[in-house]
Parts: sequence; C-alpha cells; structure tokens
Amino acid sequence: MKSHSLLVCFIISILMFTSCAKAPSEVDKEIENYDSAQTVSDTDNNTDTLTISEAIQQACNFDSTNKTNIKIQNLILPESTKMPTYIVRFDNSKVRELFTHLQAEPLFENKGGGKTVDTPNDLEVWKNRKDYCFTAFPELNGVNYYRSASDVKKTDQGIYYGQTMRMNDAGSITFYADEQKTGVGSVLKYPVQKRFLSGFSHNDESYALCDGKKMSVSDAVKFAEKFCNDKLSAAENKQFEYQVNYADVRQVSPGKFGYYISICRRDKYGNLFDATPIYAYTFDDFKSRDPLIASPIYLWITSADSISEFEKNYTFSIEEADKNDKIVPLKTAVDTLSKELAQGKSYDFDTAELKYVFEITRSDYIDAARDYAKSSEYNDNNYGIVYSPESIYAYGEYKITAVPYWVFTDITAQNTDSNCGMIFMINALDGKLRIENTDDNGNQKIHY
Repeated sequence: MKSHSLLVCFIISILMFTSCAKAPSEVDKEIENYDSAQTVSDTDNNTDTLTISEAIQQACNFDSTNKTNIKIQNLILPESTKMPTYIVRFDNSKVRELFTHLQAEPLFENKGGGKTVDTPNDLEVWKNRKDYCFTAFPELNGVNYYRSASDVKKTDQGIYYGQTMRMNDAGSITFYADEQKTGVGSVLKYPVQKRFLSGFSHNDESYALCDGKKMSVSDAVKFAEKFCNDKLSAAENKQFEYQVNYADVRQVSPGKFGYYISICRRDKYGNLFDATPIYAYTFDDFKSRDPLIASPIYLWITSADSISEFEKNYTFSIEEADKNDKIVPLKTAVDTLSKELAQGKSYDFDTAELKYVFEITRSDYIDAARDYAKSSEYNDNNYGIVYSPESIYAYGEYKITAVPYWVFTDITAQNTDSNCGMIFMINALDGKLRIENTDDNGNQKIHY
C-alpha cells in the first residue's frame, strides 16, 4: 500500500511540472493504466514483421491483447492492400490550371473576374549569398489573385500584398480569410472547443455557424471531402483521394462556431499520408538525420455555403519503388515505445496512425547547409540555419521518399497559439524510433 501511495505522488509531481496540467480524472486514469500494465524490458527483442493484411488485422485486435503501459484512444488504420515505398517529386505542372479554376469557385465567393499578378522569385540572390540561403526561406515564382484590380497593393520596394489567394511554384495554394469583408478571420485566431479524431461519418453533433445555420460534424466532413476530391485530384494526377484527418470545432464568437478540417491524402491502395501542419525546420532537426516535409491541407468552414479559408501545401507526383511485402506490426512498435519511454508511468496516446511520412533522403541543399554550418563562414550568433520544402525544391537535386510509419500523438487542442503533447514515430519498415516536435520536457513545439 505504501508503494502505491509513493507512485501516486510521483505521477502527480511529474504532471505538475508539465506545461499543460491534467485534470484529476486524467491522473486517476494514468494510475489505473499503470497498475494494470506490464512495461517491456530491455531484454525483450520482439522484432517480428507481418504482411500488410496481417499487421492491420493484429492492430484491430490490439486493444484486447495489450498489456503494456501504453494505451491508445483512437487507432487510425488504412484500408490497405499494399504499402510500397514511394519516390516523391514536387509537381507544379497542373497547379496554375487549378489556381485559375479556384478564381471562379462559388464556395470561395469568387466570380472569376478579378486581377492576377505574377510575383518574381529571389533565387539568384538567395542562392548566391550563403548567409541568406542557409538562414532564410526563398521566395519562389508565384501568382497573387485579387477580387478586383483596385485591390492590388504594392509596397515601395515592389512587393505585392493583400491578395485574396496565392500560389507558388512548389504547388502551394492559399485562400486567405477576409475579416474585413466577412467578419471572420484566420482560423488560428479562434480557440478550439472540441477536436474529433475518428468516427466522423456517423457523428450528428451539430453547431451553429456564423451564418446562423447549423452543421453537424458528419456534414462538415462530407462538405470538406467533396470539395477536395472534386477540385484537387486532377492537380495531383489523380494519384490521391482526400479524406478528413481530424476536425476542430472553434468558437468565433458566443454562439457562433466554425469547423477547421484537416485533410490527408489517400493512395489507390487505401494508404493514408501524413497531414501534420508543420515540422521544425531548424538545423538541430536535420544536422544528423533526414528531415521531414509537412504537406497539410485544411479548410476553415464558417458558413454552410462557403469556405472562409483554405490551404493546400505542395503538390506531388509519386512513383512506386520498393514493394515492402512485410511491415513492423503495431505490437512491435508499442514494445519499442515502452522500452524507450520512462518506466514507472503509463502513457495514454490520443492517436496511433499507420501512415506515410514524406522524408527527404537526399538533398543538395541539406548537404550544403550542413557544410556551411561547419565552416568558418557561419556565425551562429546571427541567424540559425534553416530549411523549408521550398529550399529543397529551389536549390538543386533532391530525393523525397514516402515511408510508412506508426505515428503516436498525445495532443491537447488548447487555444489559438499553443498545443502541448508528443509525437513519436516508429518506422514501419525497420522499426527505428524518431521523436518529433518535442522539447526536453516532452512539450510540442508547433501547432498540431
């Protein structure tokens, strides 16, 4: 009995020093989970691999057989028949056509008139100055769209701004919220009331939007998926369909809400792709390992008849490479986590997902940035070394590989500017662990 009391005190003391305090009921749950758990010892060496179908079936039964100190609230699995490794390329060949179509998109309340302005890149200056190239993101060729010619704005330095919509050469398209016109600003201004991670299609929970009309979670999901599948598929050579990753209800004002819908890609085999909004692009994250590319798609829905904000980051083509007959199953991934994480406490993850992650496995830019960091030319007292997907695209040769991972998240959707949690990733091909977006205390450094 005395040891159990010490355990309670130990867990509560840990929770008190994290940036997001947990409610007493969550503390009780962690104690309950720990009491019934069996942590995996360092001497255990379960490195089994299974066929894709066997691994997914085993994962479906995981909860009933799991005896570790790790619990999963939402298990998100693909309806997959094959999981090849993909070679990925930026592909902007059809993005301008999509951008033109969106200029007359009724859901954006655009009428197809307006004014487009080409914006030039700064690549010549960016590539020729190391102190600029490796410490700042490049400006790519782009196009701004304005609802009317009178809306076009330009600074004394010749920089265009205030656009309604924008695209660039890496295949990103952004439609901006127009708070002056609609009274609704960008999604990140508004606090999260509730986050839905699964079971969307049958969820009839409804909220009043800013136009006074009610919309259920299931209807918001259908609305978002239909828009993306109708409008975006051709721009990525119909290699993907699009489905909801998660849905936030955010409060715009008392009694008025909007849906923030995160969208992920799905390949022809039913596999899902990562939709994390951003990864940290600092040198510490790529000096000794392959960096990752975040390629999110989201919609901000505050009216039953329109979209207030939309973003699609990057446009890709994919080519199958390695066949991958077998993958590391969920049980093995969980055992790896159990051995790695602190023993003596339980872990209750919001999600565990089997999905592809975009990994930069070769890049002239990354190689050059690493060399620059070691050179006498670099003064780390000024600016830190960074990269962006635009940097990879613009600098030179690269290789992006889409690799299946088991991804575990412990995310608290809090307010407009901070979330806390953890992202642990187990490579489903070799079983190796990487930890993303956390500081030394396990707190997430970026929005999720």
